Amino acid sequence: MDTFSTSPPSRNYDLLANWYDLLAAIWSGGAIRAARLWCAGHLDPEQDVLVVGPGTGEDVADISSRGAHVVIIDLSKKMLEATLARCRQKGGLAPEVIQGDFRTEHSIKNQDAVLAPFVLNVFPSDELPHIIAQLQDYTSDGGRILISDFAPPANFLPSRLLMELWHGIPMAIFHLFTGSAWHLIHNIPAAVEQAGMVIVERKRFRVFGIGPTWIEAIVVKMRDTV
Repeated sequence: MDTFSTSPPSRNYDLLANWYDLLAAIWSGGAIRAARLWCAGHLDPEQDVLVVGPGTGEDVADISSRGAHVVIIDLSKKMLEATLARCRQKGGLAPEVIQGDFRTEHSIKNQDAVLAPFVLNVFPSDELPHIIAQLQDYTSDGGRILISDFAPPANFLPSRLLMELWHGIPMAIFHLFTGSAWHLIHNIPAAVEQAGMVIVERKRFRVFGIGPTWIEAIVVKMRDTV
């Protein structure tokens, strides 16, 4: 597997681990949580699943409680610990834990699916096709990548500016505390296309359930497996 690690790894998310769920709930009104759980709901029991950047692990606990064999990888020790605690509370299989940068990790076997919940936002836009292609390298033939993240920017200029403001304020917080890349809203579907892959299913989620659909979840496959 080729690795791609142009940007330095983000300083880990330990400083925000205790606040992550609260910040996500306040900012998205449950849309972030809904997108993550939508992706989790697309996985079958007993599948092998890699979760890149599990956060505090509510979706991981859901997957493991249904019998999936899960590997979680993150630079943040506290995020990994929070995920393990949630899995124990839900009574699922304990996931395999790797503390490190997924871009340079060679020990992970091919998986049935890779979950990337709000991970791509950590990287600059020009790296996205390479990152998505590397996630695909972790999947078995016909495997899927399930991505939850910010939806592509709107075409209508006033809507786009408002969306960029909404996206930029939490980005400033994460950039300050974790060293995440500073960028405008990613166009993830375009990056998927550049990576030679295709979206086979997608769903938008409204901020606070009634607001704009600024959060999106997608299921991605290699083009020739569709």
